[in-house]
Amino acid sequence: MDTPTTDAIRHRLHQYDTAVQETRDHAAERSSFGRYRAGAPYFEQYPLHEVQAPFRGNAALMGSLAEYDRITRDLESLECVGGRTFREELFRDLSAYVEAYRTLLCYHELGMCGVKGSADLSIRDEIAILLLELRRDFPLADIEREVALLDDALRTIREAGYSVPPVENHPDGAAGASDPLWQQYFPARRPKEQIGFR
Repeated sequence: MDTPTTDAIRHRLHQYDTAVQETRDHAAERSSFGRYRAGAPYFEQYPLHEVQAPFRGNAALMGSLAEYDRITRDLESLECVGGRTFREELFRDLSAYVEAYRTLLCYHELGMCGVKGSADLSIRDEIAILLLELRRDFPLADIEREVALLDDALRTIREAGYSVPPVENHPDGAAGASDPLWQQYFPARRPKEQIGFR
């Protein structure tokens, strides 16, 4: 494995660690679209997990993998302390992000924002991450259907000639993220039942 890739993983580990610490330390300041967000650790964790997955047996990354596990234990501790209230905060954020996704597409369709301003669909990946993270805690079928409809609307807008990044149509429905390896994430973590969410 080359040095830039190792450095990139270390950088992502630092971002993940920072997100967990800030989410814990700034609980009173968290908001859906603020500087501190309840979902921030997951938005760092899921892509990092995907990047590391192919290198699980690589001796050069043993320290990085151990650091990832330590940070994940810190996140699990944050989840335990926050309990159901923390999970409900994540769910409220998910609802806010779906509303923002809908609004973004409406503005785009009505011509009320330019391509540059409307093309930032990173919120769609955040929705996918929260759908994956919360599927064991809440019934999400209605939200997943709504997101699938919004994805269809986005494809229609793209087909009409606007410059908007693609959203893939995943076999698992709206919960699919840009990276299908995220589907492998859950077996690697302790079930939520073991840390007090059910």
